[in-house]
Amino acid sequence: MEKYKIKILKGLLPFFCFLIYFFAKSVNVNGASIDNYNENQVDLDVKSALAIDVNSGQILYAKNANKKLPVASMSKLITVYLTLDAIKNKEISWDQRVQPTKQIVAVSNDPEYSGIPLQMNHSYTIKQLYEATLIDSANGPAMLLGEAISGSQQSFVKKMRHQLSTWNITGEGTQIVTPSGLPNYTLGEESFKDKDKDAENILSASDMAIIISHLLKDFPQVLDTTSKANSSFIDQDQTISMESSNWMLKGLSEYDSNYPVDGLKTGTTDAAGACFSATMQKEGQRIATVILGAQHVDGNDPSRFIQTKKLMDYIFDHYKIKEITAKNKVSKITRVKIDDGEKKSALVYMKKPTKLWLPKEQKISNLKVKFSKSALQAPLTKNEKVGEFYISNLPTLNSSHGVGIEATVHENIKKINPLMNLFSYVNQAAKKYYQSIFNYGEKREKNSKSKVKTKKDEKPYPDPADLAEVGTWNKKSEAKGHPNLAKVKNLWIRVSLKGNRTYIMSGNKPIYTMLSTGGAYHKNKSDTPTGTYYIQEERGDDFYNNELNEGAKYYVSWKDHGVYLFHSVPTKSDGSINKKEAAKLGRSSGSHGCIRLSVPDSKWLAETVPVGTKVVIKDK
Repeated sequence: MEKYKIKILKGLLPFFCFLIYFFAKSVNVNGASIDNYNENQVDLDVKSALAIDVNSGQILYAKNANKKLPVASMSKLITVYLTLDAIKNKEISWDQRVQPTKQIVAVSNDPEYSGIPLQMNHSYTIKQLYEATLIDSANGPAMLLGEAISGSQQSFVKKMRHQLSTWNITGEGTQIVTPSGLPNYTLGEESFKDKDKDAENILSASDMAIIISHLLKDFPQVLDTTSKANSSFIDQDQTISMESSNWMLKGLSEYDSNYPVDGLKTGTTDAAGACFSATMQKEGQRIATVILGAQHVDGNDPSRFIQTKKLMDYIFDHYKIKEITAKNKVSKITRVKIDDGEKKSALVYMKKPTKLWLPKEQKISNLKVKFSKSALQAPLTKNEKVGEFYISNLPTLNSSHGVGIEATVHENIKKINPLMNLFSYVNQAAKKYYQSIFNYGEKREKNSKSKVKTKKDEKPYPDPADLAEVGTWNKKSEAKGHPNLAKVKNLWIRVSLKGNRTYIMSGNKPIYTMLSTGGAYHKNKSDTPTGTYYIQEERGDDFYNNELNEGAKYYVSWKDHGVYLFHSVPTKSDGSINKKEAAKLGRSSGSHGCIRLSVPDSKWLAETVPVGTKVVIKDK
């Protein structure tokens, strides 16, 4: 990106246009509306399915993911979340004892339902009920947890509904009627009269994934319980064995070391069929899968687990976990406007490296990235989150922007005082006024005095015999091959602004000469700062500056971390070369502050010049 300096009325007011280094043109994928994604890549015999990365929300697979379906006991995860939240807020405690109602005892002892049989006048700890709910999928204990937290079944169900609404799980078809996932009538006198007696909890696979994400992020300790294949429930002098309904856990019938599942929950009713939500870690990344409406012939049918394995096989075969860092060039440095700041703009960077699931053939450089804000509000604090880079071609759960990567600034920027803000406003108004009258910016480019043509005595070194003709932008500057910079002794770079040459130096000797174009001159002073600088980390394949309506290919920074660059001759908005500007190469000045090179020279330099290489820029 180039710095564009404008002087108005004999330099009375200095103005700098705001710089925006990169805003990728992208097609947003609305994660909230993703119903099908890669659904034809694997044939799942289920009504609905979804796979996500828990941390980022990235969707890896979706089949009818927004279809509202009965979820049966999987809705107990809402009950579990509210239990852990009540523990956290000290509304209840693990060792607190509670007694079941007559209705809860009746449900828990009904042979039609799975679960732990609770007894009248017996008391049970919250810890016992919590473990029975998760491990044995026990219905009575789930109902009693709701009773302990809210005082009644209906009050707790309303609490469940409210919690879902805070997670934006609403809309037509969403339905919660019981804490356990059983039909409405199992609440007895407390059943909801405005619902059919057989009404069940209805959610989509996307809804379940949101619930799971919140549960695992807010209360990761839940895995300590969901990972247990077996446990015991002690009721006075009786010990009842509990075996997890998650048969993919180690020690159970569907365990496979290729799928080290450590949670979460099954669900089964005649209306729901066989449902299953699973989670596991791979290479440090936690994924979650949701299966709704798998085949369920009888209690021994493993179909839900077989379908889950097929889905996981697809993910592991199709995707590769890749770490995104600044070196990957995915977060192409973006300069963003700052409102009410001592500085008018700042560069934003990735806050920390991020791991993403990318299709194995996907190149990091092809990710579509843009910054989340058009402007930042001062004050800004170094290394604090200021926004996000959105990767719009990676869909995410419950988001319209794609995967988000936290962004930060690398400097503290104070808020400007009101008087300075007023002065800035006057400056901007004056600039617009004088530009509209004199069209100053255009005249400056056309004024022959602003261009400094190359003179023989202004080049510090003689041109090599094989140097290309001035204006050659699509070839190397010299016919010989580019030198291997890693092997050059005493490497540094020398730029002659008036000579319109850039030299690769080995000690005192130029070993490669490049045609170049530096900053336009005004009153014999270039827009390119002179002095000694050093190659910085920022580099990439292309950029486009919306303010200047100009971009370039292949860049590497040498000052102010992305402001002053070596880059190719300018490109237009469609990526084509601006041949009028390219004709200046090696002939005259004319850039906005950066050093322009031919396309092959800029590509070679951006890809091979080491960070820290000294750059000396002089007029001659």
